Amino acid sequence: MSLIQRYTKLFEEFSSHRDNWEISSKEPFIVSRVESDSQLPLSITLFGDDKTVHVCFNLYSNKQSVELARELLKAQGKKRIDVKDEDSGLDILIDNDGFATVLSTSDSSPEEVAERLDEYLEASESILIKLLRTAQDAISKSKETEGDSEPAAVETKAVDHLSADQVVAHFLDKNDYKYEHDEEKKRFVFGFSTRKYLNGKDKPSLRIVIEYSDKTLLRFVTPWLYQFDLDKTDYSLIASAIAWFQFEYKFLSMSLDPSDGELRISIDIPLGDGVVNPGQIERLVTFIHQFSEDTYEELFGLMLEDSQAAEAKLHSLLKARKEKVSNFQWFESIKDKLDELSEQQKKDIEGILNRESGEQQRGGI
Repeated sequence: MSLIQRYTKLFEEFSSHRDNWEISSKEPFIVSRVESDSQLPLSITLFGDDKTVHVCFNLYSNKQSVELARELLKAQGKKRIDVKDEDSGLDILIDNDGFATVLSTSDSSPEEVAERLDEYLEASESILIKLLRTAQDAISKSKETEGDSEPAAVETKAVDHLSADQVVAHFLDKNDYKYEHDEEKKRFVFGFSTRKYLNGKDKPSLRIVIEYSDKTLLRFVTPWLYQFDLDKTDYSLIASAIAWFQFEYKFLSMSLDPSDGELRISIDIPLGDGVVNPGQIERLVTFIHQFSEDTYEELFGLMLEDSQAAEAKLHSLLKARKEKVSNFQWFESIKDKLDELSEQQKKDIEGILNRESGEQQRGGI
């Protein structure tokens, strides 16, 4: 029985022995507590793989909590908040999905987690209640000072006159990222937790390096995004995946080191007069984060474990792309022959062809 199956069984038994808990999803596996006036609408979600499983205690299914989390992030000008609760050992996560605490089981067995499950539940509830109260207070204070836009304008003006490295530092400080600034090598190194992507140590953590040694550009790099065993995963398969994603994202550069199997991505911002906009940095960091999450789930996670299955998946992606292009080429070729159709019929045809495109479309910068 795999590790994820062992944890799934653990929480299946947990829900069967608790009257107010029930399984609400099989994939991903989620058990939820029946909402009541006296208890939080808590859910427990399992994610990870057969090496490391993460147990997420969350309020994602509660609309009010999700809206509160989004208001808090908006008020603080952040995309997400990710900190460690030292007392419980749980990670605290606030993002657009809501509030959560996350238990990494890399150092524990399912049996050890089972023994301490009530303890983790109690700690999570206590943390989440405090988070809700803190969020409400923070939002109230933010609304009290709303309308005073002059300080923000002054700050933006000041940032516009900073050097590239100063703007990067300002961005990292503003978003509460923990980072290292290597002035000798002229680079910043920082990271944050992820929900789907796992690094080479099977940890849900992504590292980004921002280099400013070249005065003409700012370079964003993800060293050791993946390390492939080239005896296990064929080099040509990885090269095909690189070609596919670089085709999808023209601004993206991906490279594979054949000596050690390191795969990294890099994106450059041309500096021109040496000035960089903080919004550019935020968009690139957000893109790299989302790209890593999506492509790990879509292809790279599979490529690390099962080369044949990954090859079949890549072929399906390429086939879908070809079909989409073929559909639109066909539609363009007969546009002048559609005069006899009603406007609604034309819209229906365009809707059918656009549907697949919309489902597969990726977020750009």
